[in-house]
Amino acid sequence: MKEFNRNALNRSYKKRKVAIVLGFYDGYKFIKRQLQSIFEQTHQNFIIFVTDDNSKDKFSLEKLNISERNKNKIRVRFRNKNIGYAQNFLNALVSIDEYFDYYAFSDQDDIWHREKLEKAINSLEGYPDNQANLYGSRTELIGESEEIKLGKSIEFKKSPSFQNAITQNIFGGNTMVFNRNAFDLICSSNINQKIIAHDWWCYQIISGAGGNIFYDKNIYLKYRQHNNNLIGSNVSLKDKWLRFCRVANGDFKIQNDHNLKAIINNQNLLNKRNRTTLTNFMRARNSNLFKRIFYFAKSGVYRQTFIGNIALFIGVVIKKV
Repeated sequence: MKEFNRNALNRSYKKRKVAIVLGFYDGYKFIKRQLQSIFEQTHQNFIIFVTDDNSKDKFSLEKLNISERNKNKIRVRFRNKNIGYAQNFLNALVSIDEYFDYYAFSDQDDIWHREKLEKAINSLEGYPDNQANLYGSRTELIGESEEIKLGKSIEFKKSPSFQNAITQNIFGGNTMVFNRNAFDLICSSNINQKIIAHDWWCYQIISGAGGNIFYDKNIYLKYRQHNNNLIGSNVSLKDKWLRFCRVANGDFKIQNDHNLKAIINNQNLLNKRNRTTLTNFMRARNSNLFKRIFYFAKSGVYRQTFIGNIALFIGVVIKKV
């Protein structure tokens, strides 16, 4: 009986329809390999929505020599002006007017493992459909050539939550998959404002509303590092030191200013507990020294690593967070 139920459940996974939102900007160098890895997925029920953010070299299926069968899995849209990667992804997402069970983001230069979608969907199926559910995972880092192995993204130990999402994004959009309720939540948020990153926004809004966040420590994606990357891996000692310096010189505060303004404009979407967290963290940024420390502790806001939390605390003390 258990074996029958498991097989029936596996069959139901394959019926789940997935919308893959792929942001494109002058990305011909690696896009064919990215698309090939998506076409080879074990989960085949998907449509790819490619949105060209006013590239100089416009996206064209003909240039890529894609089979007719796979062409039917792609919808292409073009922007008449460049709006940046975060807005390109979010606006492409909310403009989808067909029903899908799940939604995923894709960069233009990575390589998906064949089971990437299947593993994400299987993980999310464990949560109730009537809740907002978000999946993300670690990545393998590669160079311009797939054969150049650069390591793996950090394996975070602390649980994902809104208290973490306020100051840190723990997984890239290229690993994210989320359900219909999470999609509806993102669509109901005000995205027409300064948003630092589309994936960070999804983590903040979904966790803030009390949604379920599944952080997979396994790896199902090769994340390509090259000169044209907008956001890199941030795993080296140099990267960690640079992040620490950003706190000291106020860059981190500017980033938080944008994030918090966007969250405040959407605080009606947060649950009661997370509205309280937001209020306490805002007080920790704007009060005198002793009250800053008090409200920071009360907020429960944290980063994933020991060094990250030291930098966060120092930022609170010197009013640079």
